[in-house]
Amino acid sequence: MTRKVSQSPICVGIMSLAGALWLFVANTAAGQTAEAFYVSDVDSIVQGKCITCHVSGGQAGGTALRFTSSASSNHRVFDSFVNSPKKGARASRVLSKITGGSGHGGGRVISQGSADYQTFSDYMDLLSADEQPVDPGVLEVTLEEPVEGQIHTGVGNLRGWAVASESITKVEILIDGVLAFEAPYGGVRVDVGGAFPDVAGSRESGFSLAYNYSAMAAGPHTITAIAYNALGETKESSASFEVVRFDSPFIADPNAVRLNDASCTVSSDEISIVDARVDGAVLDLLLKWRRAEQGFEIVEIR
Repeated sequence: MTRKVSQSPICVGIMSLAGALWLFVANTAAGQTAEAFYVSDVDSIVQGKCITCHVSGGQAGGTALRFTSSASSNHRVFDSFVNSPKKGARASRVLSKITGGSGHGGGRVISQGSADYQTFSDYMDLLSADEQPVDPGVLEVTLEEPVEGQIHTGVGNLRGWAVASESITKVEILIDGVLAFEAPYGGVRVDVGGAFPDVAGSRESGFSLAYNYSAMAAGPHTITAIAYNALGETKESSASFEVVRFDSPFIADPNAVRLNDASCTVSSDEISIVDARVDGAVLDLLLKWRRAEQGFEIVEIR
């Protein structure tokens, strides 16, 4: 005769609760990035069980796994270690070491089958996962010139790029908060295409035009680029800068600038010109090399 063993409701309840807790731990990582999961669930384990040795000056301070009090920094340490020389290459080694294997000098710090082990295992899975495809709802814009915080004068560039999974329909330019015009869009940007390979048209995402900054009043200004996608959604990027200018917004006379009686000194990436005659006025000018423009620009007029 087979004896039937009965379980009390309390035992059944405890077992059900334990199972539910395990499923919760096993699925905590679902929907999170590796970094977010590390910060919320893993770093506390590292700080409690690993930091004594795996810290500068500690027993394992000379290894690649060296941690600090910064959770984000510690995630980057794991990311670099686990995914070298390829995605997930050392994930199993980390799991082996924390359970005392692979010559771990600290012995076993986490038992296989425990909740902490499952957390580490989930984190290794997230670290080792293939890169996720670009968000299908991506909409990005960056205004590159004018350059934030710099000084601009004369005719220069007004440029940037914009990408959207739903395609860019237009890029509007606001001058000091007021709509001024639409920027020509569709210039070749190989760099942006490389950064957004899954977004159609990202390689032809540039907007650019020549803009006369001297048409603006001297002093501080803000230019904003607003990108629109086919759904009517918008994203914007702004730059605040200073304008210096001559009295005339555009000097048309080819003989208006004379440097015959001027003197010049150079220092680092700057050129100082004293007693330059510009449009009938004798002025001192300071020119500075601008990487974005790939040339010298007047940044002071005295």
